[in-house]
Amino acid sequence: MTKLSLLVAVVCMAANASAEVVVEKLTWAGIKMVHADTTVFIDAVGTDIWDGNAPGGLVSLESETSRSYALITHAHNDHFDLYGLKEVLGERGYVIVHEDEATYVASRGLRVIPAKLWVPVSRGGFLFTAVPAVDGFGDSQVSWVISVDNKRYLHAGDTLWHGQWESFGLQFGPFEMAFLPINGAKVLRDPMPESVASMTPTQAIDANLLLRSKSLLPIHYGLDDPPYYVEVPDNLEQLLSEAKQREVAVHPLKPGEQVIHP
Repeated sequence: MTKLSLLVAVVCMAANASAEVVVEKLTWAGIKMVHADTTVFIDAVGTDIWDGNAPGGLVSLESETSRSYALITHAHNDHFDLYGLKEVLGERGYVIVHEDEATYVASRGLRVIPAKLWVPVSRGGFLFTAVPAVDGFGDSQVSWVISVDNKRYLHAGDTLWHGQWESFGLQFGPFEMAFLPINGAKVLRDPMPESVASMTPTQAIDANLLLRSKSLLPIHYGLDDPPYYVEVPDNLEQLLSEAKQREVAVHPLKPGEQVIHP
């Protein structure tokens, strides 16, 4: 091999490596994405709010890249880790959050980039677009469309079922992967009556199909605390069984496991 061809090969290898998108499942609903010199955390919680019983195990928040950003779908403490984000983002990282939550998040001492619904925010080679979601308690919540290197992903926090999945699929799809809640949790909060707080396995599969997503990565499952928090029984097994029947690809990653999209 000549020096020129060797140089071309090295450049091509570097280009291919930089094009990879590494997706890591964090604890609960958390996702970490790495592309080139940028790390993005979505609903990442690295602080032990579960008293040693974190679903699937607790994964610490770490970034080895020069740029780091965090997205949150809403400000409940199982999706917004103030102390974990302060540590991993340091003095240079930013939290990108829907404008309804921006003042609150900024008041907690984090650098904030407010986002409007449907208006993309460009940072670090990524494009982030907040789209509508429905919170089980009526609080402000969005889902995030994440675009990078001609690939698109959707993180749906712990949203309930709603009627906009098909429009998301038509406008942004096809998606490489959708991160969707599956535990259909029923939550009891005094003095409120019991409320359903997230999508069920069947609804997650329906959403994945309407999104035109190549695969589904299940999030937000593995916690039962009756009578205050009750999941759909055997939710992951139900998801996998139904996904097989309906020919939906599922990546049931454990916290700390990764999938790489070249």
